[in-house]
Amino acid sequence: MNRPELDYYAVLDVLRTASKEQITLAYRRMAVRLCPHRDKKHEQDFVPFGQEGRLSHMSPLGEEKQWAYINMAFDVLGNDLYRSIYDRYGEAGLFEGVMLPNGYFPPYQYHGNHMKVYQDVFASYSPYANIIDAITNPPSLYATREHGIGVRSKDADTERTILLSLEEVRTGCVKLMHVWRQEIVEESRLEKRKHTLKLNIRPGTTAGTRYCFKEEGDRYPTTIPGDIIFIVADKPHPRFERRNMHDLVYRYDITIAQALTGFTFFVETLDKRKLKIVISDVVTPGYIKIVPREGLPKCQNMDAVTAIKQANKKIEDFGDLIIEFNYLFPKYLTPEMKTMTREFFDEFHKLELELEEEEAKNMNLE
Repeated sequence: MNRPELDYYAVLDVLRTASKEQITLAYRRMAVRLCPHRDKKHEQDFVPFGQEGRLSHMSPLGEEKQWAYINMAFDVLGNDLYRSIYDRYGEAGLFEGVMLPNGYFPPYQYHGNHMKVYQDVFASYSPYANIIDAITNPPSLYATREHGIGVRSKDADTERTILLSLEEVRTGCVKLMHVWRQEIVEESRLEKRKHTLKLNIRPGTTAGTRYCFKEEGDRYPTTIPGDIIFIVADKPHPRFERRNMHDLVYRYDITIAQALTGFTFFVETLDKRKLKIVISDVVTPGYIKIVPREGLPKCQNMDAVTAIKQANKKIEDFGDLIIEFNYLFPKYLTPEMKTMTREFFDEFHKLELELEEEEAKNMNLE
């Protein structure tokens, strides 16, 4: 670059090894004196920089120029990425862009909004922020013959529950929600009119997801319409139940004979496929069968830009299908059946003992 580079550390009067907290404190110390929105009557509480005996290369500059420099310096040094690039490549690399290991860093450009930097640090850009905001961003007012002139307050939000079937959650869908709201059809006449709101339900949307339509509530002359919020809830399903947001639970009834000898059955999925389930294990109490990736799509929170880019992207990450079993016991056994059952389990226990003795002998031989 043709012009001499600016030393941001010198601008904030800190060492290059200063921590982020030290840089922030240095900026705060200077900003409270240089901020153009400070209260003039309290200036006597601050000793001018020139009288501190700590003159710097900024001292000859006017307060307006110093104010601009400290905000630009903190915008760079207060950001870990900007600071690391500045430390390694200098101001030239910061403004011209550099190639980093994970991609190209585009040229940095200071936004020029000094009050934004100040506000990010102090959480309010001045002790008189409310007054200044009222001037630069005045509140919404109403003026009617009936009510005169006043400040419009916002109405309460309206929340409604929307029930989604698991099939709708599986594939995603579009819901057109019809609401009736008050509207001003003439200067003072109100009328209930039908209004349609469109909900784009992404595959895998979880219960509790909120869709907010800002200021779509009733219209009144003296108020700001409230928000209409739709809250997703699961509609009860005859076969499945959602668990852990993206898993599906399926319960299957089995007899004692099936639990001991094994069995095969089919599960119809939400998208009408038939899954063949083969159980060869002994189904003991608490036994579950997990079929990977046969649950609901995993819906991730994304910002608006990412959601638009991935709108047509196929979802490949799914939860699991969890199969639980309910035991069906016979309601009645004849005496002969009871005798046969006892004999069976007696033989079974004898066989178990023989196997245990044989295993013990083998271990002793080894």
